[in-house]
Amino acid sequence: MNNIFQQEDSFGSGVYAKRETAIVRGSGATVWDENGRSYLDCAAGIGVANVGHCHPQVVAAITAQASQLITCQEMFYNDQRAQFQAQLAATLPGNLNRVYLCNSGTEAIEAAIKFARLSTRRPGIVAAMRGFHGRTLGALSATHNKKYRQPFEPLVSHFSHVPFGNSSRLDAAITEQTAAVILEIVQGEGGVQLATPGFFHRAQQLCQERGALLIIDEVQTGFGRTGELFACEHYDLVPDLICLGKAMAGGMPMGAVGIGSRVQNLAPGLHGSTFGGNPLACATATAVLNILQQPDIASRAAKLGDQFRHQIEALNLPLVRDVRGLGLMIGIELRQRAMPYVQALMDKGIVALTAGSTVIRLLPPLTITAEELDRVVVALEQVLAAKKRSSGAVAGLLTVPSSVSARTSATAADQAVSLKNDVGAVGFLRRLVEIPSLSGEETAVANFLIQQMNQSGFTAYVDAAGNAVGERSCPNAAGQITQEIVLLSHMDTVPGDIPMRQEDGKLYGRGSVDAKGPLATFIIAATRANLPPGTRLIVVGAVEEESATSKGARFVASQYQPTACLIGEPSGWDGITLGYKGRLLIDACFTQPMSHTAGADSGAAELGLEWYNNIVAYINQFNAEKPRLFDQLLPSVRELHTSSDGLENRLEMKLGIRLPPNFDVTIFERWLREEAGDAGTIRTYGYETAVQSKRTNPLAQALNRAIRQAGSVPTYKHKTGTSDMNVVEPVWNCPIVAYGPGDSKLDHTPNEHIIIAEYLQAIQVLETMLTNL
Repeated sequence: MNNIFQQEDSFGSGVYAKRETAIVRGSGATVWDENGRSYLDCAAGIGVANVGHCHPQVVAAITAQASQLITCQEMFYNDQRAQFQAQLAATLPGNLNRVYLCNSGTEAIEAAIKFARLSTRRPGIVAAMRGFHGRTLGALSATHNKKYRQPFEPLVSHFSHVPFGNSSRLDAAITEQTAAVILEIVQGEGGVQLATPGFFHRAQQLCQERGALLIIDEVQTGFGRTGELFACEHYDLVPDLICLGKAMAGGMPMGAVGIGSRVQNLAPGLHGSTFGGNPLACATATAVLNILQQPDIASRAAKLGDQFRHQIEALNLPLVRDVRGLGLMIGIELRQRAMPYVQALMDKGIVALTAGSTVIRLLPPLTITAEELDRVVVALEQVLAAKKRSSGAVAGLLTVPSSVSARTSATAADQAVSLKNDVGAVGFLRRLVEIPSLSGEETAVANFLIQQMNQSGFTAYVDAAGNAVGERSCPNAAGQITQEIVLLSHMDTVPGDIPMRQEDGKLYGRGSVDAKGPLATFIIAATRANLPPGTRLIVVGAVEEESATSKGARFVASQYQPTACLIGEPSGWDGITLGYKGRLLIDACFTQPMSHTAGADSGAAELGLEWYNNIVAYINQFNAEKPRLFDQLLPSVRELHTSSDGLENRLEMKLGIRLPPNFDVTIFERWLREEAGDAGTIRTYGYETAVQSKRTNPLAQALNRAIRQAGSVPTYKHKTGTSDMNVVEPVWNCPIVAYGPGDSKLDHTPNEHIIIAEYLQAIQVLETMLTNL
C-alpha cells in the first residue's frame, strides 16, 4: 500500500473523502503527484490558489517574514498587521474601513454573525437555501444543505432560510428580530448559482429600512475570482459586513471580516483569535494583495472566464444542461451525477470539483493561461461528449464488443418484463453468471446490468470506475430524500471457467455465489420493493473486489454518504454477516551469493523459511488464549519460488495475513522487515482494516425482522475473509451489514453453485426489508 495513503488513513480523523492521489508539489496552475504526474489544478485548492501555487512573491514574503517574526498576539501592535489592515481596508467597497483578522473563512462567518447580533441586539439571521457558509456551529446554522446540518442538530436557534433570488420571500423573512441577512453573490457549493442584481439591491434596501445588517460571504468569490476584486462590485453593492478567506493569503490559513459604519458596539474583549492577524499570514496576504491589484489580473479573469464558458457551450454536449458562472468561477450542470465525470477528468490530468450532485465546478488559478484552459476544454469534450446512451454511461468509459451487445440487449428486452416473477429472477441470474467477468474485464456484464436496470424502473449508468450503478427514488410529500441506502455487491470473479448449468435445484457457475447471486438478489428485490417515502436506493455492481485494489468500492466510497449500506456477500438467506477480518499482503524476496551445498552458509531458501517460521511463532504467541478465529492472525502462503543464476540464489514468497480487529499493522510491518534482515526485501500492500458491526444497528435489526417474518431465526456471522465492507465502512461509518444467498465455503471453488430456492427466499427477505425500512 502507498505509504502516504496508509499513514493518512491510519492516523487521519477519517472525516475527509480522499482521492487516490498524493499531491506533493505545485507551481502556477499545475500540481504534481508523488509519481511525477502533472495535473492542471482547476480546483485551486478549493479556491485558495488564486495567484497560483508557490507564486515567487508569495514564497519570498513567507521566507522573509518567517526569519523575522512568526507570531504576535493582538494585545501588541505589529508592523505587518498594520500594513495589511490598511491596505485591505483601502480596497474594500464603500465604507468598509475596519478589519477583523482570523484564520479561515468559516471563522470570518462566525465573527460576522456575532458582530451582527452584538450590533443590533437581535437574534435572527436570514440565509439562502442552497447556501454554504462553513461547518462550525454558527456557520453551519446558516448553511442550508441537510447533509452537513443533520448530524450536528440541534444547531444555533433563530436561523431561517429563503429561496436564493426570491425578493418577496426575503421581504417576508426580515422582521424586527432580524439581526442580519447573509448571502453569497455566487453560491459555490450550491451549484454555482447566480441571482439578479435586483435581488441583492432589494436585500440591501430591506436591511437598511428594517435595521438589519447585510453580510456578504465572499470567502470563495473574493480576491479576483469573479472578474472583480470582490464579487459584490459587479452590482455596486456595499454590505455592512464582508467575509473573506480562502485566497487572501495564497495558501496560508487566513480569514477576515470587513466592517462598515452601521456595525456598532464592538469593544475590546468581546471576540478574539490567538493566531488571527499573525505577522506571517499578514506579510503573505500583503504580497497576494499586491499581485491581485495589478490592473490586468481581475479583468483578465473576467475575459478568460467568458471565453472559457463560451468554448464549453460551443461543444453542444447533450449531457450538459447549463454552463454558468462569473469570471473564473464556472459551473457545468449535467443531466446526471457529476462525480463520475470529475473522476474521469482527474484521470485525464484535470483537477475539478463538484457543486451539489450534478454540477462540475471549475475554479482555476487566475494566472492560468489560455492554452492551459484549451487543454481543459479538450478534456471536458473527451469525458462528456461520448454518444449519449440511455444507460447514462460515462462517455468513452464503456465499450462493449458488438457480439456481446447484440446478445445481451435481446436478453435484457426479453427478461425486463419478468423480473417481478421467480422465473424471470432465475433467468436473470443465469444470464448474469453466464457472462464472463474476471477482475478488470467486467465491461460486458456491466452493460447487461445497466440495460436490465434501465428497463426495470432504475436510472442506471456505468460510473467512472466501471461500476454498474442503478438508482430508484421515492421522494416524500415535500419532494425530499431523507434516507439513502446503498446496496453494494461486486460483479467480478476469480479465474477458472465453470460452465453455467442448472440441475437438481442448483445453479452452477463462476460467480453464482461470490457475488453475482447476492447482486441479482439486490437488483430484483430493489425492483420489487415498495419504497417508503423519502428513500433512495443505489444498487452498485462493483468492479475489482477480487483484487488488492478494490477499485470499484474505493470509488463508490468517495461518491456517497449513505444512511445505511448492505454489502452483497453469501451469508445464507437467513444469515447476517456483521464483520470481516482485515488483510495484509506481503511479497518477500531473499537473495544470497551462491555457495557450495556442503558449506556452512545459509542459502536464500533457508533464510526465507527461517523468516517464515519466525512469523508463525509470532502469530502463535499472538493467538494464544484467543478462541475465536475472528480475533486471531491467520497466515497463508500464496506462492513460493526459488531460482538461481549461478551467482546468487533467490527465494520469492507471497503471503497473505488475515488481520483481527484493533491490530496495529504498522508495528507488525516494521517487525517483518527487521526479521528479514539485510538479505530480505519486504513489500506490503493490499491492506484492509478489520470491520465489525453490532446486532443492534438498525440495518441488522431490519433484516432480523424480515428473516423472522419469513419463518426463520437469523444467524449472525463474522467472516475470516475480506469484502468491500472493509473498504466502505471506515469511510461511511453508517449502519452496515453483509447479506446474500449462498454458502461462502463454495467461493472460488470448482464446485461453486447456489441453491435456487435459497436465492428466491433471499429476494423475498430483502424485498420485505426494503419495503419496511
